[in-house]
Amino acid sequence: MDRMETEGGPGAGFAGGFSGFGAQGPFSMQDILEQMFGGSQGFGAMGGGGGFWSSGGNMGGMGNLFVESSMRLTFMEAAQGTKKKVDLSRVIGTQIPPVEIDIPPGIDSGQQIQVAAPMGADPKQRINVLLSIEVEAHPKFRRQGLDVMYTQILKLHEALLGTTVTVPTIDGSAELVVPPLTMGNDVLRMREKGIQDPRGRSRGDQLVSVRIIKPSKLTERQKQLLKEFAQEAEAANVRR
Repeated sequence: MDRMETEGGPGAGFAGGFSGFGAQGPFSMQDILEQMFGGSQGFGAMGGGGGFWSSGGNMGGMGNLFVESSMRLTFMEAAQGTKKKVDLSRVIGTQIPPVEIDIPPGIDSGQQIQVAAPMGADPKQRINVLLSIEVEAHPKFRRQGLDVMYTQILKLHEALLGTTVTVPTIDGSAELVVPPLTMGNDVLRMREKGIQDPRGRSRGDQLVSVRIIKPSKLTERQKQLLKEFAQEAEAANVRR
C-alpha cells in the first residue's frame, strides 16, 4: 500500500426512473413503422434483448430510429455489474415484453447503454433505446475514476502504533494494515479493490482516507505517560 495526499470530490445522487425523451414525447406505432420502413439501416450486431454499453458520442451505423431515456442503478450494481429486466413499453409507446439488459461492471453516470427492443410479433422489427446511466450515491463509498474512496476512523493509539483493521470493499470485507505513525488525512491504498474498467483492461484501487479521533478524556496515568513521551521527544530533538 502507498501513502498519498488526500483526494476529494463529493459523491453524486440522481433522480430515478425513466425520464422520457425530451420534447418529442412517445412515438406512435405509425411514426415508428414509417421511420422503420422509410430508410432505417438495420441494427447490426445488436441481436436480441441484451444490452451493451457505450460512453456516448456518434453511434451511427446502428439505424436511424432512436428513443432516449434513463436508467437508475445503485452504486453496487454499477460497480459489480448486473442483469436487469426493464419494461420499456412506456418509453417506446407500445406494449412489449420486459427486456433483459446486461449491465457491465464499472459503468458510470453519463455513460449509455443501447438496447434493441422488439416492436411486436415480427422479431425483425426493433427500435434502438438509448439509456443514459444514473448511479446513486453510496453511504460509505465514493467513486473517483476507477478508484473507490473510503474513510476509516482510527483511535489515536492505533494511528501512532499501527494496527490492522477490517474495512468494507465492493467485494466484501478485507484487512488493511495501518503502518505506525499514520497521520490524519493520510491515504492508504488497497490495490485492485476498486472499480473494474468496463473495457476489461484494468481495475482501480480502494483509497482509504484516515481520520483520527481524539479521546474524550484522559486518565491521570495517560496524562503522565504523555508527559514522559513529550520529555523524551524533546530530549531526542536536543541530541540532534
